[in-house]
Amino acid sequence: MIDTDEKSASTGVRSLLRGLEILIAVNENPPATITRLVTLTGLPKATVIRLLATLRSAGYVRQNSDTGAYEPLPQVRRLASAMMVENPFLTEARQRLNVFGLQVGWPSDLLMAEPDAMVTAASNRDTSPIHLRRFEQRRFPILDSAAGMAYLAALPQEERLEIVKRQCAALDDGGNVQQRVDVTLQAITEVGNQGFSMHDYNAPMAGTRAVGVAVVSQGRPVGALVLIILKGAVTDGQLHEQYLPALQECAAGLGAAYHLHKGV
Repeated sequence: MIDTDEKSASTGVRSLLRGLEILIAVNENPPATITRLVTLTGLPKATVIRLLATLRSAGYVRQNSDTGAYEPLPQVRRLASAMMVENPFLTEARQRLNVFGLQVGWPSDLLMAEPDAMVTAASNRDTSPIHLRRFEQRRFPILDSAAGMAYLAALPQEERLEIVKRQCAALDDGGNVQQRVDVTLQAITEVGNQGFSMHDYNAPMAGTRAVGVAVVSQGRPVGALVLIILKGAVTDGQLHEQYLPALQECAAGLGAAYHLHKGV
């Protein structure tokens, strides 16, 4: 027969795990609505609401009074402090992004390359003077993002071709794969010629524009630095004369930091 303490401990553990699941979902998908969190976690709506109330009272999340969506608070960083110590590159990357954000005003994200996607590794969204809503996802398609196109443009030609062929074939939408490959390679060539990529998004808010440059370490791209702006608020002259030089300088610094800490 299980005593009362064991029953309470078992229930408590399940509640803790569910609370952590909610916290992870909010942290990776801010701002997250209750409906979105129910979809992501598969938990009942009543459970999600109860756990969010607990996390909010403990200072881990906050609720936007206008949208009702939830975002993580700095308290969440304490949970990952040990990992940050173990990854000095990301620690320095955040510091560099914070300085960069204060310099240009707009937020920016560092995305690292995986075989089939670009993944957000660091950001200055919480410290840049201009606050824009975060993207709902942390992973971005390598062929359909400013980060991915900037990264591909810096890759050696053979590696670039291999990735483009694989990604175009995976789309499998009944179109001409070779034609898609040719169009994509031409777009990447144009990015390489101009030295940066641009991609416009209508989410998380209309008019969002990402401007990306590759982060290169010892002659090899490892990711991309993306500046997030509102395209109606930045002229071409400002972009080329003010923001791009600063973006490229920050990306170069990140590449040097990657080599220093990773030994690549």
